[in-house]
Amino acid sequence: MTGPIRSAINGAARLSRVRRLLVWLWIANLLFALPLAFQVSASIERSIGASQVGRTLLERLDLIWHTEYQDASEGVSATLEPSQVGVGAFLDNLELWFSGEIFELDPGLIAAGALYALLWALLIGGALGYLQSGARPTLRGFFGSGGEFFFRFVRVTVLMAGLYYLVYRFSEWLFESLEYRTRDVTVEKSVLSVYLLAAALVVLLLVLVRMISDYAKVAIVMEDRRSALLASLRGVRFVLSHPIGTLGVVLIVGVAGLVVLYLYSLVAPGVGQSTWTTVVLAFLVSQLFLIARLALRLTLLGAELDLYERASPLAANADYD
Repeated sequence: MTGPIRSAINGAARLSRVRRLLVWLWIANLLFALPLAFQVSASIERSIGASQVGRTLLERLDLIWHTEYQDASEGVSATLEPSQVGVGAFLDNLELWFSGEIFELDPGLIAAGALYALLWALLIGGALGYLQSGARPTLRGFFGSGGEFFFRFVRVTVLMAGLYYLVYRFSEWLFESLEYRTRDVTVEKSVLSVYLLAAALVVLLLVLVRMISDYAKVAIVMEDRRSALLASLRGVRFVLSHPIGTLGVVLIVGVAGLVVLYLYSLVAPGVGQSTWTTVVLAFLVSQLFLIARLALRLTLLGAELDLYERASPLAANADYD
């Protein structure tokens, strides 16, 4: 595991040299989320009006109001759930990713997700360019690099979406098959073990698709590959030929992510922010968590770049510490 650990450390070092990228990515995410947040805010304001519910919501969640609000809402407003307070929002997104229900969301939300994917394709191109070079980032260079790789990254994203869909279809078939085969089993522990193994397999396949996507983009940036298909095949070949290194880097950064998530759970804002001070504090805490997640994402990309360089014949005699 020394290889993955070394790459993870070098990935963090790469980010430290271009840390202003964090600020730019955070601003881009915030600007993208603000219109959606204003839409939900306006929807809540229309629902509350001048009623007594507004005073109640300052102290606690009114479940009767929430049920009526959801029945009358659509689009992004209908996604407002009590579980999305604090850490729950991250866990909800994780469940959508694992279950494949992300493809069953409201068409408006799917469209917003597709638009965000396009934005991320632009941003990640600029980020990878500077993580590779280590040069002092400039906005002109950032968007120039992002624009250079944009359409290639979009094509990779479309290909990966197809792979994700195949994994979800396999998952659906797998769990339906398990339900049929274990319906007469009376030992609950055995059934639970089988389902846990099946869930672990699905998660592994989803992580593999994510890694293939990352290394396809790394290959495009480092080798200036023009074909998204060939870059994706290069990503498949690299992941399969370096399973310990590629999976090890993901596990190391993933453990760091769990630590960040745990720390956030200790201070995550809940319901009951009734003053501007507590509202601003809750906003700042949640944004710090977002910045930490972006830092981990860039660290992972930097580590994958480092691992890819070390496995390249052209990098055999280079020192990337």
